[in-house]
Amino acid sequence: RSKNVIFSNRLSLLDVAHSGAGIAILELQHGSNINVAISGTGELSLSGRVQGNGRLSVSGAAYLDAIECPMNIVNAEVAGSGLASVYGLKGVNATVSGVGNICYRGPLLSQVISGLGSIRECIIAEETSTEPQHSSSQSDKIMDRNQRLIVILATTVFFLFF
Repeated sequence: RSKNVIFSNRLSLLDVAHSGAGIAILELQHGSNINVAISGTGELSLSGRVQGNGRLSVSGAAYLDAIECPMNIVNAEVAGSGLASVYGLKGVNATVSGVGNICYRGPLLSQVISGLGSIRECIIAEETSTEPQHSSSQSDKIMDRNQRLIVILATTVFFLFF
């Protein structure tokens, strides 16, 4: 697990690649477009801000969490059983092939699904507690409607039988 901070005001493209089974955390402040590719079973978490557009690619069973890193227009592609959470201020173009999932924030400009995967709008759980918050990753706050329903159903079944 590593955490890195990248500051860039350059007008050139930034390429980020992550492969394998590791976990990487990047905070970005980038003034132009970005290409992100993650493959394998790893996790990549992005936060900060990208002033340009993003091309985000997930393959295999990898997880890309970019919901805390808004970009202008996001082109997100998931192939395999991976998961991507993305945020496009001006829009999101989403493509899933296989059983992967894309969770997005911002206007959905286009979607293509080939296989059993899904493309859904992210729901951000609001924190209403006045008690101090325990440390947790930002991705723990992101749940789509199906995940909430599964948690409620599993909890109900647990209490009915035990």
